[in-house]
Amino acid sequence: MPRPPKPRRVGFFPAVTYFSPAGIPESEAGELIIGVDEWEAIRLKDYLGIDQQESAGYMNLAQSTFQRILTSARTKLAAAMVEGKAIRIETGGYPIVGHWFCQKCGYQWESVLEAANKIPRLCPSCGTEHANQRHGHGWDSPSWPGPGRRRRGGR
Repeated sequence: MPRPPKPRRVGFFPAVTYFSPAGIPESEAGELIIGVDEWEAIRLKDYLGIDQQESAGYMNLAQSTFQRILTSARTKLAAAMVEGKAIRIETGGYPIVGHWFCQKCGYQWESVLEAANKIPRLCPSCGTEHANQRHGHGWDSPSWPGPGRRRRGGR
């Protein structure tokens, strides 16, 4: 019996989930399906420039599994561009990881957002109500790198 897969985590779901080539009718183009885990791997490694080991950690994966997902996503994107096919991003079945911070004490933490009623309201450190959320894995926070930059040193 195979080992059950580890749950993969994604920072957030894409706002746009369908891309089609210009000038080709949808009925003729065909489409390739990319999983949201593949999309997240592309976003972490290629768009944000985070190294592979750290990206794998964010997604709760081994580095080798992350590499296979990334290679699969790049192959599908290349095939879609060369063959003029549409790309559909499948978004089902993955927990979203929320990055939270407390404005009062500065404490930061992550939590998995499975439902709207499970959003953390209190800071685990000081108990302040109404903590603020940073989207995804916290990359829009001033202490996290932007696109193409890596964080150096400690957190």
